[in-house]
Amino acid sequence: MQIRKLLYPFSLLYAGITSVRNKCFDAGILRSKGYSLPIISIGNITVGGTGKTPLTEYLIRILISDHKLTLLSRGYKRKTKGALLANKSSNAETIGDEPFQIKSKFPSINVAVAEKRVEGMNLILKNLQTDVVLMDDAYQHRYVKPGLSLLVIDYNRPLWKDCPFPAGDLRETRNGQKRADIIVVNKCPENFSDKDKAYWLKKLKASDDQQVFFTSISYGLPKAVDKNNKESFQGGMPVVALAGIARPEGFIDHLKNNYKVHDQLIFPDHHHFSSDDVDIITRAISDEKIRSLITTEKDAVRFHKLPDLVKGKAWYIPIELRILFSEQEKFENIIRNYVRDHSNYS
Repeated sequence: MQIRKLLYPFSLLYAGITSVRNKCFDAGILRSKGYSLPIISIGNITVGGTGKTPLTEYLIRILISDHKLTLLSRGYKRKTKGALLANKSSNAETIGDEPFQIKSKFPSINVAVAEKRVEGMNLILKNLQTDVVLMDDAYQHRYVKPGLSLLVIDYNRPLWKDCPFPAGDLRETRNGQKRADIIVVNKCPENFSDKDKAYWLKKLKASDDQQVFFTSISYGLPKAVDKNNKESFQGGMPVVALAGIARPEGFIDHLKNNYKVHDQLIFPDHHHFSSDDVDIITRAISDEKIRSLITTEKDAVRFHKLPDLVKGKAWYIPIELRILFSEQEKFENIIRNYVRDHSNYS
């Protein structure tokens, strides 16, 4: 905490730089390129772990039956460069763990990755037929102009209690919230009440043009990482928990509340497992009392290079977004109506 206080002057400098950049876009000095097809941006201001991927998957489930979808992502921590399209040989290393996770769950959608989103859009329009583009983690990537912008905020890290880098975790000042069409407050606790909702709405100070929704994360039952594993998960036995995500606390708490966690292995976000990591994991599960290793869905897509001994004991917990206060229909209608009203064939 003391170190962050010492870094605060640098946060003021960073805030100034990002604010000037945003004003340049707002004034047209830096130009955002618009497109004729519906583009939905999903992003955050707080770095890492806000729950963008579950929200992106929720949008896919809303639209996939009626539209040809393309996901455009940076492909963070992939080992390739430039703009490229996912194909049958793609994996977490070539397109990034989150895009690969989504492509694996929804094989019918297109996936493109590009550090520069304009290059990604050019690649998509030249090579694919698509009705809708979902831009993941694109809130600060303003060279492509989205038609609908969704901002995800972590309930556990309110914007008004934080500040920009490096003293805080914000990618820009909280004024950036004003660019969002929809604000999603994610990871709300199970006991989130009407009173809590009113408090958040007061603190957020959303404009009349902005819609605010509150969501929580729903954890599913363990699924085998190895698709050839036809066994059922054996509960009641000690397990090893493994997480390589930005904010593993919710996942670990869920495991502790529902399983007998013998040991925890925590790695950095988007971590690619080294040989030393494999040795650590193998030792952790070699105890005869350990029947299973439980990991996150995002980590599971990076297990393809791990030994069969590990994959054979590995399970992941699928997660889904749940919209609170019976506002699912309202949220979904906003998404569907936007796509309908901005489609070339509408």
